[in-house]
Amino acid sequence: MARSKISWTHYSYNPWWGCQKCGHECKFCFIYRDLRKHHLDAFAADGPYQTKTTKENPRALQRDLPANTYARVFTCSHGDFFDRRIDSRGWRDEAWKIIHDTPNLVYLILTKRPERIADHLPQDWGEGYKNVWLGTSVGCNATLARIDHLRKIPMHQEAVRFLSCEPLLEDIRRKINLDGIGWLIVGGESGDNPEYRWTPEDQWHGPQQHGRRTMDLSWAYRLMLAARRQGIPFYFKQVTATRSGQGIDALGQIYHEFPPPPNGGVWMAENPLEVIQ
Repeated sequence: MARSKISWTHYSYNPWWGCQKCGHECKFCFIYRDLRKHHLDAFAADGPYQTKTTKENPRALQRDLPANTYARVFTCSHGDFFDRRIDSRGWRDEAWKIIHDTPNLVYLILTKRPERIADHLPQDWGEGYKNVWLGTSVGCNATLARIDHLRKIPMHQEAVRFLSCEPLLEDIRRKINLDGIGWLIVGGESGDNPEYRWTPEDQWHGPQQHGRRTMDLSWAYRLMLAARRQGIPFYFKQVTATRSGQGIDALGQIYHEFPPPPNGGVWMAENPLEVIQ
C-alpha cells in the first residue's frame, strides 16, 4: 500500500495483481506496463498474483489519520476486486475484513464486473459499509449496462456509487443514465504509439498492444453538464496524451470535485503522510 499517482485517490491498495480483459476499455490497460516492470504478465492465465501487501498496512494508515479525517483508497487498481478467479482463494474475504476494520479509509472499489458484486459482498454488508464506494467503468455505449447492475447494489446512505468514464471512447451522453450515481470521473486514454479514433468494430481482446484512442473534449464537456444538472460532483482527470494527468484544465477550468467523506468528516490533505510500504 502506497501513495497513488492516480489523481482522484490518496492511496492504492492491491491485495493482488493481475486481471483479464472484458471490454473495449481494457484494450490498452496500464497494468500491462506496470506489472511488466516486475516481470509479471498482467493477463496471465494462472493469475492473479497475491502481493506482499500485509494486513497491517491499512491499519497503520488508520492509526496515523487525525480524528474524523478520511483517506480515499483505490482498491485493486492493478486488478479487479470481483475477478471470478479470486472466488476460491480466500483473498477477497481477507480484504473485506481489513476494509471493515479501517473505517477512516474510504475504499473506492472500481470494477468492470458489477454483475458479480451482489454475490460477493461480506455477510454483514446489510445496507452497505459507510467506507466502501462501489464504481464501474463505462467508456462507450456498449458497456453502459454495467451501470444498471451497480444501481441494484444496496449502499449505505453516506456511501457513493461512482462511474469512471475513462478511457472515454465515444459520446455516451445521450444514453447514459446517472440516476443513483454520486460521482462522475471522466478522462482520456494515455499511452505510447500513435493516437487514433476508436470504432465499435475494434477488437479489444488478444495480445497486449500499445496506443491511445482519441477522446473528443466535447464528449467530456457534455458529461460535465449532465453531472451539473443532477448535482453530481464531477472530476476531469486528463486529455488523451502520452502521459497521464495532462490537460486537467482543458474544459476551461479544473474540475476536481469529490463527494464528502462519511460522518461529516474531512478528507486528508493532498500532501502525503509518510508512505506505508
